[in-house]
Amino acid sequence: MKIRHELSLEETGQLIELLHNHHDAILEEWLKVVSISPQDPFYNEIIKNGGHTIRLVTTYVEDPETPLVQNLTKKIARERVEAQVNIEEFISNINMGRSIVYRVLSKTNVPKDKQLRFMLLINDFFDSYMYHAITEYSKLKDSIIKNKSRFIQEMHSDRLSILGQVAASFAHEFRNPLTSIKGFIQLIERETPPGVESASFFKIINREMESLQEKITQFLYLSKMKGIDDESEVFSFTDVVQDMLSFMYPRIVDEQINVNSEIEEQLTVFGVEEQLKQVVLNILCNAVEALSETVERERIIDLKLYNEGEVLYLLIANNGSKIPTHLLEDIFEPFISTKQLGTGLGLSVCKQIVEKHLGKIQVNSTDQETTFLLCFPKANEIGAQSHDL
Repeated sequence: MKIRHELSLEETGQLIELLHNHHDAILEEWLKVVSISPQDPFYNEIIKNGGHTIRLVTTYVEDPETPLVQNLTKKIARERVEAQVNIEEFISNINMGRSIVYRVLSKTNVPKDKQLRFMLLINDFFDSYMYHAITEYSKLKDSIIKNKSRFIQEMHSDRLSILGQVAASFAHEFRNPLTSIKGFIQLIERETPPGVESASFFKIINREMESLQEKITQFLYLSKMKGIDDESEVFSFTDVVQDMLSFMYPRIVDEQINVNSEIEEQLTVFGVEEQLKQVVLNILCNAVEALSETVERERIIDLKLYNEGEVLYLLIANNGSKIPTHLLEDIFEPFISTKQLGTGLGLSVCKQIVEKHLGKIQVNSTDQETTFLLCFPKANEIGAQSHDL
């Protein structure tokens, strides 16, 4: 859940005044670095949208619930789709605006602790702005797919390509700066005396940055940018399942969930251990989240790891709410999620990793339980020299 960063009335007024006073400077700096093709059919609109966005930051400061954010991003997303601009350029331009606002504020005479509060609120704005922009962009792309049924398969590939562009953009725009920012924050945190009012902000910053890092990791897995250099080896899948179950134990206890587990010993697979840990963890997390909303019956997770012949099976079932039928057949596709604010990437990442390990994953959901079944070849059936996982 996003944390709302509140300002006092005095601070709100001061931030609004700063944004008004530096409006032209921010827009001028953005236009110097933004990626705009002279042939773009909405060239003049892009410049106007930049000015509207800066003014909208001020409106957001006054009223974070303003519908104007969604209204503007709908307009911009529609123009970007019609101009056939890829989403990487789209996101890059938004993040350039974010960075310039930060830079301009950092050069003012506002005390550093107050600058931090201002920047946290502005960051909330750009998070909301990007969320609505990408959501609308994806919605319009989906509409095109539905209206041109004969190109469904081609558009599906294009959708995955878009996701790859998103991942590349996140990697380029966020990952390297994020590492630097984390380093500087740690230095500042060590130099901040205990008891100082701003010291409490570090916990918020670190939590939000960890959340951002996790989202980047999911995008990179899906775009096949991560894991290229990972070395495959034979390892105990039994240990992986037990480790992830132990890792989730505190949360399982907190949610009052009963786990029935049957785990065979010494079952090994060939692949990348960290990647399969992520698969098991994602499915367990989904099961716990589904059960956290169950109030009318005992919460149960059934987990079974076994082998039949030369195939290893992992079954994870929960008696939470049924996955809607209209979502079930596409549950492993990008952007498909049963959660209101879900990214729809977790299960898509799982499917890619499982298939990379020559395995299969399937799901079945009824009113009684939802079951995920994974299967892999046992390690003795796969030679490291003959398969590139």
